Amino acid sequence: MVRFTDDGGVYATSPQVPGLQYGRPSLAELRADLDEALAVHVEQAGPLSVVEHHEYRHEIADHELVVRLAVDEHYGERVAVGERLGRIMAVPQQAKSLVPAVTNSAGETVYVCSVPSDTFGWLVTQLDPRGDALVAALTSAADSLVTLPLAVGDATRPAWHPSSFAPQDRLSEIM
Repeated sequence: MVRFTDDGGVYATSPQVPGLQYGRPSLAELRADLDEALAVHVEQAGPLSVVEHHEYRHEIADHELVVRLAVDEHYGERVAVGERLGRIMAVPQQAKSLVPAVTNSAGETVYVCSVPSDTFGWLVTQLDPRGDALVAALTSAADSLVTLPLAVGDATRPAWHPSSFAPQDRLSEIM
């Protein structure tokens, strides 16, 4: 996960590499060094297969909301979901409705911009097995937002758990 800081810097974390927090002054510098940093951290020779995810923080009603987008072949579709979330956040009363979803151990509500072909297993790999939560968000044909809360460990609200569906089940089959 790549998070952008208020001062323009970036840092990377990963649920697959607990304890990793690797920061650089720019995204270009982070990308240039990340394979080497990951290889050292997981004690495995590179190059490693990494799917970059960008996270954007928002403050809503004294709560932190994070929008996560995978930089992959569906990036354009994921951006459309992020834009839909942005339109909801622009209306204060609607924005507050996004906050009471499941929260992670840091108290953040994390929305993962998803597409119908994403699998349940793909979402589960984004969870820290020590305790974490996220909300898969998809847009529908009517420009509505469909959400699926998912948690592992000590979740703060009711949610689906990793054993709820098979890893290969697509969100289009679940929703």
